[in-house]
Amino acid sequence: MFDVARVRGLYPTLGSGIAHLEGSYSALLPETVVRAIITTLRSSPAQPGSRSARSQRSAAAVRDARRAVADLVNTPADDVMLGANVSTLLGRFVDVVSQDWQLGDEIVLSRLDHDANVRPWLRAAKASGAIVQWAEVDVETGELPDWQYEKLINRRTRLVTVPLANPATGTVPATGHISEMAHDVGALVVVDAGAALPHMPIDMVALGADVLSISATTFGGPTLGIMGARPGLMSELERPGSLPGRQRFEVGSLPVELIDGLTAAIDHLAGLDEWAVGSRRERLVTSLTAAGEYQSKLFDAARNRLERLRGVTLLGSSETRLPVAGFTVAGRSPTQVGEMLYDYDVSVWTGENGLTELMRAIGADELGGTVHFGVMPHTTGDEIDQFIDALSMIARR
Repeated sequence: MFDVARVRGLYPTLGSGIAHLEGSYSALLPETVVRAIITTLRSSPAQPGSRSARSQRSAAAVRDARRAVADLVNTPADDVMLGANVSTLLGRFVDVVSQDWQLGDEIVLSRLDHDANVRPWLRAAKASGAIVQWAEVDVETGELPDWQYEKLINRRTRLVTVPLANPATGTVPATGHISEMAHDVGALVVVDAGAALPHMPIDMVALGADVLSISATTFGGPTLGIMGARPGLMSELERPGSLPGRQRFEVGSLPVELIDGLTAAIDHLAGLDEWAVGSRRERLVTSLTAAGEYQSKLFDAARNRLERLRGVTLLGSSETRLPVAGFTVAGRSPTQVGEMLYDYDVSVWTGENGLTELMRAIGADELGGTVHFGVMPHTTGDEIDQFIDALSMIARR
């Protein structure tokens, strides 16, 4: 049985009476992550590459972080890239991949994708003359039907993007099937997995992802971008005179003061289930599976109650989904709803969500966006009650 009381004790922010339901948009930092960052800062870390003790320590920390990420996503540590944020890493990857695109080539993007996995590709397509095809979202269910890819993907397709999950609709697309169709024509598959953690295990091999990106902030890590590649991809992308391997993508200085915090965050995920045993990879799968089941039960109960609230509209109705959702309240802007909920000691996310294409597709952009709430491993049933009771009173005003 998942021990939520034990998990809550791992977060210093909890205990104030505030129900933190911001989900992955503003995940809380575990105590171990905070301590790891503070300890590193006290050591005055230096960039790797020198023979100094401080530089050597940073180099070791980076190696440890790569191994931790490798365990998290199931890819070799040598194929893990780290950076200041996902946008920077993906932006550099876009520059490298699109160099070979020609007029008439095609790419397939998704309306469910985060802007970070859309905007750079649009710019590259415009510069190269590549044609952009769009995989549309079902505005009623929030699903991304995989049958449409049979028509979208063809022998001219060079790249397909797809999210592992969406933080507004909770949708979990059939990423593996989509990847198979893309690989059948030799196209690359880029998966944004940021919304999936800490709700489910991630396996790049099972997903068929050539590249997978995650922002560490979504699962309680520091502000760092993570990008994993399938084995051999970086060698395939090398050109005469180019930098080898990941050096082409890790542009600029690494935020070494945060690297230990990333490793601590992944170790934290591996320890969510105190009974998990085996390698770190095995413990991650066990812990994230147990945490996901716990979160799903809470969310399902919450969704049943939310759907009965007059004036409240929940995004997405897929049965296979994450324990997260965007919603609107009739006659209220997202900012107003967020402020009113906070008066009841409930904290949700009402800021920028990075889902421009989805918001346009469902018409939420005209309403100023949506309010987002998410169940996390530290969420309790009492906090869900607190949230729904408060929202019920707001909706009746």
